[in-house]
Amino acid sequence: MSSDSNATGSGTGIGAGAAAPAVNSSSPNNSKKQKMSPPLESLLGVDGELWIGQILSCVGVGQYAFVGAVNKKMNQLYKEYCKIELEKNPRKVKINPEEDPDDDNCRSAESTNTLYSETFSNQQRTEFWHKDNSTNKRPARAHVCTAIATVGNLAVIQWARRQGFPLNEQTCAGAAKNGHLKMLQWLRENGCPWNTETCSNAAEGGHLEILKWARENGCPWNRSTCAHAARNGHWEIVKWGRENGCPWDEETCRFAAENGHFEILKWARANGCPWNKWTCAGAAEGGHLEALQWMHENGCPWDVWTCAFAAQNGHLELLKWAHENGCPWDEQTCTHAALDGHLKVVKWAHDNGCPWDEQTCAHAALNGHLELIKWARENDCQWDEETCSNAALNGHLEILKWAREDECPWNRWTCAFAARNGHLETLKWAHLNGCPWDEDTYRVASVNDQREVIQWLRDNGCPGSHHNEGH
Repeated sequence: MSSDSNATGSGTGIGAGAAAPAVNSSSPNNSKKQKMSPPLESLLGVDGELWIGQILSCVGVGQYAFVGAVNKKMNQLYKEYCKIELEKNPRKVKINPEEDPDDDNCRSAESTNTLYSETFSNQQRTEFWHKDNSTNKRPARAHVCTAIATVGNLAVIQWARRQGFPLNEQTCAGAAKNGHLKMLQWLRENGCPWNTETCSNAAEGGHLEILKWARENGCPWNRSTCAHAARNGHWEIVKWGRENGCPWDEETCRFAAENGHFEILKWARANGCPWNKWTCAGAAEGGHLEALQWMHENGCPWDVWTCAFAAQNGHLELLKWAHENGCPWDEQTCTHAALDGHLKVVKWAHDNGCPWDEQTCAHAALNGHLELIKWARENDCQWDEETCSNAALNGHLEILKWAREDECPWNRWTCAFAARNGHLETLKWAHLNGCPWDEDTYRVASVNDQREVIQWLRDNGCPGSHHNEGH
């Protein structure tokens, strides 16, 4: 099967490998039929039962543009496969398996879903869902072309444009980030707008050729270009940017320090790049002791966040050095160490006079670190209602039970937070053990569409629920 990365992204199988040939060959604007790659040609000689039973089952339904449109034989095989799947599970096939992606009259309600599943591997879908902050949904129409541009599939984006999916500044930025110069050039030729994010994304991805082309063609840039290049260690891009007038600020040094790009940091300082207290904090966050030592020797300021960030990421040796060399700390050091469960760090900090407060237990409860809470309580660390509400927020029922046995206070937010995130067992236990609740418990469950929780709240007379029965 074809392995052209520009056509397929990182997907595998017929659904990815044959992507560009399938859409191009079916395009009414393409009079020349694309020659099939030898691997695909040989695969078409495989027995039909093997295709339907084993190969196409890995591709799935809804892939007509990349499978059914390859040739007549594949079209027939794919129709048979979809028919079998439909008989097994009528809900599984949501689109017409014969839908032609180049027919303007075939725009099913699932067009966005179909296009998206055709274009991306599972990993790429997950990454885009996370970025879009919507793991339950396909991207909105406004984001579809951007998603396609990130994998560089020219054939599919051309089809998407014929279907009316819009272009915007994020589309160019997506192409630039993953190094798809031909995609970016096509987008600009077809009227796609751009902004400074195109340059900063090209710099972040280390794509100097794209950055040069963008600048030659009038793309704006700003301080983020140098900063993003420094973040990922692209020294040549930082230097080229500065040689060509790209501005920079403290973020360049901070990102270089945070990600351990010591040579970039030193070069930037030697060439007048500013820094501030967040540069030291960044080095501490990344655990880069040598860089922190160099910065301190060369006058870089620091404050309590250097210790706090070192603690949160478990960098005990760095924390020790910073404290021994006069770096200030406060309650945030123990709080941040507790958040990620770094018990050794909390113990050392406490034994060496670092202050703590109720937030140590509260932050430990948030991420389920019971042993840390127990040790903190044995050593007289204070707590308050937030320990219980934080435990409830993330469904840590064991922590909530232990805290209540040790007489930790709670309030109405314990029930509300459990309801908000759908932790029904935690909510039940809290209510049965006398935890107060009010209208906010029902409200946050409703806002977050926690249907099982909503029904239980109605059945158990939660305040506010009777106003919404039947809705």
